[in-house]
Amino acid sequence: MALAEDLRRRILLLDGAMGTMLLAKGIKGCLELANVEQADVVADVHRAYLQAGADIITTNTTCADALCLKQYGLSERARELAKAGAELARRVADEFSTTLQSRYVAGSVGPTSRNLTLANDVTAEELAAAYADVIGGLIEGGVDLILIETAMDAANVRIAIEECRKINSEIPIVVSAVLSRIAGRVASGATIDKFLEDIPLDEVSIVGFNCSNGVKAAEESLKMLAAKCDKPLILYPSAGQPVVAANRFAKEMEALCRAGLLNIVGGCCGTIPAYTESMAKMVQRWRPRKTGKN
Repeated sequence: MALAEDLRRRILLLDGAMGTMLLAKGIKGCLELANVEQADVVADVHRAYLQAGADIITTNTTCADALCLKQYGLSERARELAKAGAELARRVADEFSTTLQSRYVAGSVGPTSRNLTLANDVTAEELAAAYADVIGGLIEGGVDLILIETAMDAANVRIAIEECRKINSEIPIVVSAVLSRIAGRVASGATIDKFLEDIPLDEVSIVGFNCSNGVKAAEESLKMLAAKCDKPLILYPSAGQPVVAANRFAKEMEALCRAGLLNIVGGCCGTIPAYTESMAKMVQRWRPRKTGKN
C-alpha cells in the first residue's frame, strides 16, 4: 500500500495535539462529542495540521471508548463517535491528498480509563468489547492505520490488537507507549524488553513512544528500542514541562532523525501546528530508519 512505500522513502510527519487545540477553541466536556456536535471545529484543527505539513492526522477519538465515555453518560455512543471522528478526518485528509502526496488518517485508540493488570473493576471481556467498538467504528469510518497510543499496560495493548485483527486482518497497527521517568521503562514500570515480549509484536507494523516529557526525555529509551526492535519507529512526545518552544523541539527531534532512528515524528500534549511546521522541512533532510523491510 502507499503508506508502506512512503515509510520506505521518507520520514513521515504526524500531527500534534488535538485536545490542546480543542480546549483553546473553547470546547468543553467530552472532546469526542465534538465529532458530531462541533464537527467544523474538529475539521479546522485537522486542516491546520495538514496546512502545516503533516502527512498523517490523528482522529479525535483517544477517549472514545465506552469506559472513558462512562463519566459523561455516553458509553453507548462509543462506536458512533469513533466512526464520526474517522469519517471527519478522512474527508479532510482527502481534501489535501494529491497524486504526488497522500495524506493518511491514524485512528486513535487510547488506553481507556483502566489498566487491566491493575484494575479490579473491569474484566478482559469488558475491555475487549470497549476496544472492539472503537476500532470497529474507526475502520468503518475509513482510517488508514490503527494507532494504539499512550499505552501503559501490555495487557491492554494485547487485547486491542486481538480485537483489531478480528475486525481487519491487514490494517497496519502502530503501538506507542508512554515512558516512565526511568529510562528504558514504560509507564507501568515494565522494561522495554518486557513490554515488547508481552504484546503480539508480529502483528505490529510500527512501534514507539508518545507523550512523556519532551524529546530529550525519550532519547535514551528510543535508542534502547532501536537496538531491540527491527521495526519502523515512531516518536511524538509532549511539548514538555517546562514547555519547549517549537523551533527547539524540532532541533531536538532532528538529532534523532540525523542518527537514523525514526520513521515517523510528531507531537503530543501541548504541541500545536507551529511544531508541525517547524519539523516539516527538517524531516525532508534525513532518511528514515532502515529496517529489515527497507
